[in-house]
Amino acid sequence: MANLYSWWLIFSVALTSVTYGEEEILFPVTKPKDDWWSNTIIYQVLPRSFKDSDNNGIGDLKGITEELDHFVDLGIKIVWINPIFKSPMYDMGYDVENYTMIDPMFGSMTDFDELISEMNKRGLKLIIDFVPNHSSSQCEWFLKSIKKEDKYNDYYVWRNASNQDQLSNLTITPTPPNNWLSRYGGPAWTWNTERKQFYLHQFSDKQPDLNFRNSEVHKEILTIMEFWMDKGVAGFRFSDVGRLYEDKDFRNESHSVGRENWPIYYSLDHKYTLDQPEVIDMVIEWRKFMDDYSKRKNTFPRLLAAEAHHHVCVFSLRGYYGNENNLGVQIPFNYHLLIQVRKNDLVYSVDRAIKFWFEVMPANNTPNWVMETQDTDRISSKYGSEMVQVFTALKLSLPGIDVTYYGSEIGMENVYVRPDQIQDSYDSDGQRNIESRDFARSPMQWNGKSNAGFTEAKRSWLPINPNYYKINVEEQKKISTSNYNFYKKMSQLRRTDTLKYGDLESYNITDSIFIIKRSLSGHETYLVVMNFGSETETVVLSTVISNLKKNLYVYLGSENSAYSRSDTVSTISMTDKPLHLRPQSVVVLTDDLINVDEFKNNAISYKQYNSSYISLLCVLLLTGYYVGIRN
Repeated sequence: MANLYSWWLIFSVALTSVTYGEEEILFPVTKPKDDWWSNTIIYQVLPRSFKDSDNNGIGDLKGITEELDHFVDLGIKIVWINPIFKSPMYDMGYDVENYTMIDPMFGSMTDFDELISEMNKRGLKLIIDFVPNHSSSQCEWFLKSIKKEDKYNDYYVWRNASNQDQLSNLTITPTPPNNWLSRYGGPAWTWNTERKQFYLHQFSDKQPDLNFRNSEVHKEILTIMEFWMDKGVAGFRFSDVGRLYEDKDFRNESHSVGRENWPIYYSLDHKYTLDQPEVIDMVIEWRKFMDDYSKRKNTFPRLLAAEAHHHVCVFSLRGYYGNENNLGVQIPFNYHLLIQVRKNDLVYSVDRAIKFWFEVMPANNTPNWVMETQDTDRISSKYGSEMVQVFTALKLSLPGIDVTYYGSEIGMENVYVRPDQIQDSYDSDGQRNIESRDFARSPMQWNGKSNAGFTEAKRSWLPINPNYYKINVEEQKKISTSNYNFYKKMSQLRRTDTLKYGDLESYNITDSIFIIKRSLSGHETYLVVMNFGSETETVVLSTVISNLKKNLYVYLGSENSAYSRSDTVSTISMTDKPLHLRPQSVVVLTDDLINVDEFKNNAISYKQYNSSYISLLCVLLLTGYYVGIRN
């Protein structure tokens, strides 16, 4: 009876795999990409929240420099810093006053130069946020444009009122030129009483849109890019590139059907203010300038990343890559694991989000994956703390580039911000409201000391999560099964040829179980088996995946999985060591643990080798010295 029951279970799993989990190679082996950025992790730093060096409660550039070894330990190669340019800080630095100055809040240009120098010593590269669509209303360009001074006259998008001919009557109120809306609600047009025209702002009225139909603006942006590349910056992440151009005829946008109860901005179809054809020409121009710069200066190629995820048609992202003759963005940030994954349908929506990106991305390009940002819930708060290692394994096992938001490696959680502590609330129709955007921006939790080791000031710029006494870097480094060490081991695995160059296959076999398979001929294979459900699941892997060895080894198991390194799992038996996966846990399996260990030993023995070599050299030199004396 027991045997009959076992066979019935095996048949059920097999039937489920046929129904839900057809084998599909999503990302086949291609010519290896060995660009310095193509198989790495980009670590996003919110400078205010990373480390405070001068104890004023606000993070700064020197604080980042102090913690560079943190990136080295995690295997990070690229650090991306959110805006640090001089700004009134109405929108957290996304309102730039001067594009070639460091805001004093973060330090000085000397501090920036030191940061670059220390990163170079560690083999790290820096990319910085660049906000091209708009400046601050306090920017010198805008102030000169108001006065119509010289070339600055048309630096911004100015339009007459629709009732301009009636304004000689001082009782008449100027009417905007069309119905376009600001992302923050209300009209996208503000009347300037001095110039007597409206200016366009797709965000706040304190962030006027630059006029990219003006060639002088193009030149200005390129000059700024060269300034920072001369400083040693390895690339840029351009913000909101889809808004650079608007319809040249300024036509009204039509109303969206079925969005009557949505926030006002979404009541219109933004076909005239987003993803205009000229945007692609602009990013191609930037890419050519960056490539030409690298050739002209005989230096490494620069990286062009762009935020272009939420616009009119997702398939328009294809254009951002350019083509063989006109190269575009190397990394248009992919937010589909962030915005498409649904808590009530995790397996299907995760599977769909991954497959969807491969449908969007042109062949022979590098995928990238984003799961947290400064404007969204942290994974631990969105899905629960047990899911941190599940999603870490998922995103770090996918091919291409992972973008890690600071604190993700230790499973930081959202923080409660009282109304009187709010630093950045949503702007609505020109007015700040009481809904905070600060919940995922709390200071980095370095240790269990006062203020989590972030600052020695009495108070930090945002409240520190009260759980810092147990969720912090120092404590987690001591615990082999912690989020930190789990992240570190997955980061090490990404350096294997299989994860760098191998095929990707996914298996959506039940409502709970999702499997990623990475394989490369002549190299070890890896299976990342995830249980997104609330019950323990037993998986007979050979009924789902063909051509597996009878037994696989555990490379890594989540803290709650009950599996440890080197444990064996049967792929064919339901009774003799099958894979029993606890709720919200993950196990990484391999068919060749020896090769994995050899890779790890080779990866970490470089310094040991150098140390031994130097020691031997010293012995030989001393021996020669004493022999010389005796002779």
